[in-house]
Amino acid sequence: MLTTILPLLALLSGCSPDNPAPASGKATEPTTTPPPGPAAPLTDAQVSKVLAPSPLGLQREVKEAGVAGSLASLVPQMPAAPPAADKDRVALRTGVVLAYTILGGPGVHKETFLAQLREVRAGMVALGTGAGLLQTIDNCITQVENDTASRGDFLQALDDVAGYAVPEEGWGPNDKTGPLLQAGAWLAGTQLVAKAVVASGRADAADKLLRRPEVPAYFLGYLKGEGATKAEGVGASLRATLTELDTLVRKPNLSLEDASAVVTATDGLLTLL
Repeated sequence: MLTTILPLLALLSGCSPDNPAPASGKATEPTTTPPPGPAAPLTDAQVSKVLAPSPLGLQREVKEAGVAGSLASLVPQMPAAPPAADKDRVALRTGVVLAYTILGGPGVHKETFLAQLREVRAGMVALGTGAGLLQTIDNCITQVENDTASRGDFLQALDDVAGYAVPEEGWGPNDKTGPLLQAGAWLAGTQLVAKAVVASGRADAADKLLRRPEVPAYFLGYLKGEGATKAEGVGASLRATLTELDTLVRKPNLSLEDASAVVTATDGLLTLL
């Protein structure tokens, strides 16, 4: 469980996790283009990599592709959070805020950065995240308030949170939302990448940066299986968005028009959060 991992956060706070963390298994190599068609079921080993790249990984790929130096200028300001009664919706939104916090970069105004961190923390409280992780986050927030922690190190630690795959388990013993937080983080990051691609005018970048059919396939598979009752408040929009993305990334070649379609598809869902 995430209540007992996050070694980077623990190092920043001076607290040690109760148990050692399993490796995040993030993929760093570009995904090869598969033939169109249904995605094969993922093995347990593949599941640990399905959420790669993390938000910082996406940003590195965008930079390496020469599309943009940073995604920070594309990060929007989130509207006020709705009531936290719908935990599945909270999980999606918390993932979105987490991605925006990471991709906003170290240059974000301190008070804005702290507000984002506090919303992530509040979202995790609503989801039933364990006390160990919450205490670690609290310690880190205090260090940011006191300017005693490196912003870059903290962003890397948050990136590890966003990239850590815990299929169906949730974020604590009382969290039943499964990987919906990661789904929100991935959708938010993917939209920013698509916006950067459109702004660059480079069709080759669309094909290189947006083709990850295993990711929407994984989330769709979860929602059709154990997560069939998840995200009831925005479930239809979430499934529709993932289905459209799944169809788009299986085309033989992705174009700038497809990148624009990714922006539109994700925007329809993100505006509901």
